[in-house]
Amino acid sequence: MAGDRKELSFWDHLEELRWRLIRMIVYIAVAAAAAWFFREQLLALLRLPAETGAAMAGIEDFTFRIFEAEGGFLLMMQIALVAGLIIAAPAMIVELWLFVEPALEPHERKWAILVIPLAIILFLAGVGFCYWIAPKAFAFFFRFNMSLGVEVELTLRPYLFFLMRLLLIFGLAFELPLVLTFLAAVGIVTKAQLLHWWRHAVVVIFIFAAVATPTPDPATMTLLASPMVALYMISVWLAGLFEKRPDELLGEG
Repeated sequence: MAGDRKELSFWDHLEELRWRLIRMIVYIAVAAAAAWFFREQLLALLRLPAETGAAMAGIEDFTFRIFEAEGGFLLMMQIALVAGLIIAAPAMIVELWLFVEPALEPHERKWAILVIPLAIILFLAGVGFCYWIAPKAFAFFFRFNMSLGVEVELTLRPYLFFLMRLLLIFGLAFELPLVLTFLAAVGIVTKAQLLHWWRHAVVVIFIFAAVATPTPDPATMTLLASPMVALYMISVWLAGLFEKRPDELLGEG
């Protein structure tokens, strides 16, 4: 089956990609529709990091503001959509793997049984880590604002956009060890190369964090870049365990 699919024409591959993208959109739509029915619980869950951070900073009577008449409705739609993206992420990862898998060699394809569940676990771990550290980050920002003599008050829409974007970015960033370990396992990179590139990797990570984070302040950028640097170092260690040995490469040749 996989061998036959390798002989597909360029247009056949485009057609397959089109249908996989359509299925991914359907997954997101169904998940978002399900999330809409739990919008109040989701909103309470998303408000919790800021409210916990406010309590840690000693702020009493903390509240959110909505200034647009349609603001609440639009916010609930955005929450449902982002929740749909997160819920549908496992199914989307499977679709992407099924599209890429036929182009791999048999010794590369054997990693599928590990790649798919690990990709899902790492994505959810990234989201969970972001949610866990968010109250501490908000407490830091609130204390800093209060040190300037500013009363802390948040507008709900920018806050939710900020938090949900960070949740998605952290989920994707936590895939780094899996990607680099897979590349090492199939012989594309080695532990020595990753160690040699570590300075360049740190620069690229901080550039990515600066572009990906929704605010230009260095604290938010560091919040994302620091765990990514740690993940890169973990990836170097994992690459040493799973990298393709020279004799194995010669044997396959």
